[in-house]
Amino acid sequence: MKKDVAAKIFIVEDEPFFANLINYDLEANYYDGISVYFNGEDAIENLGLNPRVVILDNKLPGISGLEVLKKIKAFNPDIHVIFLSGSSAMDTQISAFKNGAHDFIIKNENAFEEVRGLLKKIFTDPIESSSELKVKNFPGRD
Repeated sequence: MKKDVAAKIFIVEDEPFFANLINYDLEANYYDGISVYFNGEDAIENLGLNPRVVILDNKLPGISGLEVLKKIKAFNPDIHVIFLSGSSAMDTQISAFKNGAHDFIIKNENAFEEVRGLLKKIFTDPIESSSELKVKNFPGRD
């Protein structure tokens, strides 16, 4: 039996059907503490809830996902932001990574599995879980 994974996850997706699918998939895999926002402004207003992970679409009404990413990282650079976008444009991916995205996933038949894999790593990996990154066995360092 799986253990409950207490989490604070924001889903920022303007398509209600897809947002609810992501939410359902995560809840079915024992994640709780999930909040769904249909635009970037609402997600930004609620950053005080201190999400650990934000699953973020790029094409949102009003402010773009890249702008939301910048505001999230300005608020707290330790929040993991996973872009989940229908666009595979390389310039969007590069911009996302340059602005601190943890990962970029293209919406396709494997997207939910990829999201779950990243969340598992974020919530169970001690390096990902800590706010302090420690370098182990780095060559040339004592």
